[in-house]
Amino acid sequence: MKQLYFEDLVVGTEYTSRGRTITDADIRLFIGATGDDHPHHTDAEYCKNHPVFERPCAQGVLVLSVSDTFFAYEIGFNLAHSLNYGHDKIRYLQPVYDGDTVHSVMRIAACEPKDATWGRVVVECNVINQKGQLVLVNHQVILAGRRPSA
Repeated sequence: MKQLYFEDLVVGTEYTSRGRTITDADIRLFIGATGDDHPHHTDAEYCKNHPVFERPCAQGVLVLSVSDTFFAYEIGFNLAHSLNYGHDKIRYLQPVYDGDTVHSVMRIAACEPKDATWGRVVVECNVINQKGQLVLVNHQVILAGRRPSA
């Protein structure tokens, strides 16, 4: 594991994650964990009559959680110290279905010192499916540890 600090992060740097296939089990387990059993996620007949959904789809927050894991593996785990500070500008652009494979392209969009201990970093995370469609956008905001003074 690299031990990167806030000072090592460069605006414009891009990272691409591995892919992950969303399964029916993922959707069902998310329902069990959250109670989010809206017909969009559970009822094929309901979806047949919906103007957007072809069939039951993954919860947007499930896809956001997968994106968060992509971020952690590509950037977060390489930081000496970091904290998830939040998510901004989240948009769910396309449904993600059982069997879809998604990955994330992430770009460091902003870095600004917060105080002597932390820097605030904004990472634009774009989640893309196997068809090349942008399905989710998110600005992940983290606090990255600053390099200790000698």
